[in-house]
Amino acid sequence: MTCTKEYYLKNKEAILIKRKKHYQDNREYVLSRQKKYNLKNREKINKRQKIYSVEYRKDNKEILLIRQNIYYNTERGFMVKLWNSIKKSSKKHNRINKFKDFNEFYNHWLEQKAIYGMRCPATGVEMTNTIGTNKSSVGNKRIMTNISTDRILSTKGYSPQNLIFTTWAYNCAKCNITPEMAKA
Repeated sequence: MTCTKEYYLKNKEAILIKRKKHYQDNREYVLSRQKKYNLKNREKINKRQKIYSVEYRKDNKEILLIRQNIYYNTERGFMVKLWNSIKKSSKKHNRINKFKDFNEFYNHWLEQKAIYGMRCPATGVEMTNTIGTNKSSVGNKRIMTNISTDRILSTKGYSPQNLIFTTWAYNCAKCNITPEMAKA
């Protein structure tokens, strides 16, 4: 059977259905063929992907920035950003970070969220996860209701026992107040 352009355009839907059925019926065979091809042409594929990704990133900076902002405005993306800031802060200030990885950190957030929902445990204010800016210059303001990582004892590092998620406004107002100072 010859597949000319005209034939393909007339029967596009039927061809796609046949291909899908073939893939489903012969999945192991198709995957093994794909794996053999990838192993045989590994260098060529890697080189092509590397060139494509470098060129793509260079040519599409605005699109990638928009995609990044869309991701960071999701709950998980926002938590990834918080996780990265914790890792950076831990190295910079020689603080101990007792979270093994992002998954443990994210699960800690999910546990708190299961108890309090999206409300700040300290103030009861609804927390947000909208990407703002860290600099409060003209036109750029920090979003005060955003989720912030708050160490209960500021002298200790980040750990599941010493970390709660609060609003940025509360965390900023609290600064370095110890629990004893707060009680007084």
